[in-house]
Amino acid sequence: MRLPRRALLASMASTMTTPTRALVVDSHLHVWSSTSKFAPGKEPPANLGDSVASAEAFAAACKESGVDRALIVQPINYLFDHTYVAGVLTDNKDKYRGMALADPSQPAKAAAEALRAACATAPNLWTGVRFNPYLWPESARGGAWLADDVGTSLADVCAELKLPIGVMAFGGFSPLVPSIEALCARGDVDVVIDHWGFPRAEPGGAPSSALKFDDAAFAELCALGRKHKNLHLKLSAHFRVSSQEAPHSDLQPRFDAAVDAFGADRLMWGSDFPFVQLNGGQKASLEAVRGFSRNLPKAAQDALLGGTARRLFRLP
Repeated sequence: MRLPRRALLASMASTMTTPTRALVVDSHLHVWSSTSKFAPGKEPPANLGDSVASAEAFAAACKESGVDRALIVQPINYLFDHTYVAGVLTDNKDKYRGMALADPSQPAKAAAEALRAACATAPNLWTGVRFNPYLWPESARGGAWLADDVGTSLADVCAELKLPIGVMAFGGFSPLVPSIEALCARGDVDVVIDHWGFPRAEPGGAPSSALKFDDAAFAELCALGRKHKNLHLKLSAHFRVSSQEAPHSDLQPRFDAAVDAFGADRLMWGSDFPFVQLNGGQKASLEAVRGFSRNLPKAAQDALLGGTARRLFRLP
């Protein structure tokens, strides 16, 4: 039935004046479930069971927080068995993509073949690869160890398949600077640093809000951001970086420095679900980064909250 002209014009005016909300993307999270067998010794703690950490629990958290899309990072709980996350990606291909976990413990050729096999568990849905530096044999660590023969072979696969490399600097950022330099200098692959670069971690140790913020390491990270336009940063897991509870106001000057060094189009928010659920929750994490970016232009805010991650990880 044809609308009367007045009703049609009113409908068009309403459509034209209603602002479109940009999609929000959680660029860093993990999901797991006891329905899939965990790797020996990698079982999650009791307070991060299925009711907190499963795909169903994550979907509920997103509904509450207003999160539209997500990049799921393969959790260490399954090591290199990508079956559970691949199933979640396949069941939610309209809104999730995944970051596979590279296995650097094998010789270079075998490591590359294993990465291809992992990505084949959910074709075209794995759109990134995590390099966990602490999975490299201890004898290999030092210098640009993420760009050794094994790392180079893995990075070749990433470049060929257009998969950004995510780097976990859990034991401190400074020891990884030569590796980041070497990976970025290739020029054929994007590199993404997790969790603000873990500036509250000491070399070889675990991050803690009780540790002093490593301003020198964060300055190194920002310097690399200015130098390499293929380097990106996840403003994720605020609770691992801040010495305060949400809204983590002590991170504001660091946020401003990151924007100055990277620009909003190379920054992205991430919650670090399910761990964030024990540290204020996904919604509080999202509201914190909205607070940090309140004085930025809307286009920059949209990039931080979703646009950068959507582009980089080919989210729908």
